[in-house]
Amino acid sequence: MCDAFIEGAVSLGIPRNDDYNAHHQAGVGYTQRTIHKRLRMSAARAFLNPAKSRKNLRIITRAHASSVLFSGLRAVGVAYTLGGRGGVAKQVHANREVILCGGTVNSPQLLQLSGVGDSSLLGELGIECRHALRGVGENLRDHYGVRLSARVKNVSTMNERARGWRLGVEIAKYLSGAQSIVASNPTLVFCFWHSNEDVRNGDLQITFTPATCSEQGKSAWLDKFPGMTCTVWQQRPESVGHIRVQSADPFHAPLIQPNYLSAQEDCRTVADGMKLCRRLLHTAALAPYYEQEIHPGMHVDSDNALLESARQRGASIYHIMGTCRMGPSSDPSAVVDDELRVHGLQDLRVVDASIMPVMPSANLNATAIMIGDKASDMILGKQALEPVLLSDE
Repeated sequence: MCDAFIEGAVSLGIPRNDDYNAHHQAGVGYTQRTIHKRLRMSAARAFLNPAKSRKNLRIITRAHASSVLFSGLRAVGVAYTLGGRGGVAKQVHANREVILCGGTVNSPQLLQLSGVGDSSLLGELGIECRHALRGVGENLRDHYGVRLSARVKNVSTMNERARGWRLGVEIAKYLSGAQSIVASNPTLVFCFWHSNEDVRNGDLQITFTPATCSEQGKSAWLDKFPGMTCTVWQQRPESVGHIRVQSADPFHAPLIQPNYLSAQEDCRTVADGMKLCRRLLHTAALAPYYEQEIHPGMHVDSDNALLESARQRGASIYHIMGTCRMGPSSDPSAVVDDELRVHGLQDLRVVDASIMPVMPSANLNATAIMIGDKASDMILGKQALEPVLLSDE
């Protein structure tokens, strides 16, 4: 089915591209994955685990950060609770810098809890404003994925293989070293293309998987019948949201407001992307397997109807970024400078996806790892940034 999807995309004029991370992104091909020895190579496996034995590294788990500690405008440490709510209050102090890596949600949350952010928001919550920085928590962007799913015939899909005795077979195949769905990620094919033939600006990312979800947004809950899914999102969304604390309690979850599809250009791009997905599912190459569209259904064909379906069934692709955006101090929306130091404060940096000023035209995993790697060179004060080679030794 994946081969047929790729063949169908080529028949629509989308070129085959076996390495979208090379010279050209546009095209269709199998998904590249970060896998080593048949397991996903997470950032923890690649970077943290090899460093665990270092004498200058101490890892404290079950620690919930509650605030950055300051002496004037200089960051001197972090306060945290050990063991969760009701646990033991602790502090850790910094000899040089505090480096905040909480991610797009928790980094701005911790800054706001520490009195760094929009003074009016902090005042409403009774948080003393230590340093007014209006951009903290703003500029939130995300890739908003919309799924088109169809029922399949004449072939089995992940839906059936992921349940009952068939799942046992797949697990046994994986343990024996054979090909198995256990070693697959949900997205098997990537397609990078454009929504406008006149502009051809590479604004769409499309994925294909031989499976369908029975509950919106829960990709682990698969349908019991054979199915396939084509998902599309706009690569560079213009809709902007925010992250804001709702109380001075560090255990109180912050408000996450993404404002999906609030920009007109996003609406146009997503509607055109959904129509392209439908064309991809109706190619001659997929005809032997295609039975009928399940969601949103062929009766949903106008732009307005497609957008209404997108609003009802769309979901985050979990590519959130931008809430501590990098920019010059003259930019009131910027939070960190070009070396990721928080504007107006001393010895405090933010190093995660929240510092991205604009959305990359891709998934964020590799970009976030690059930010951490380059920031480490900045922190160490290296004059020449050289690639770091890691080994299993």
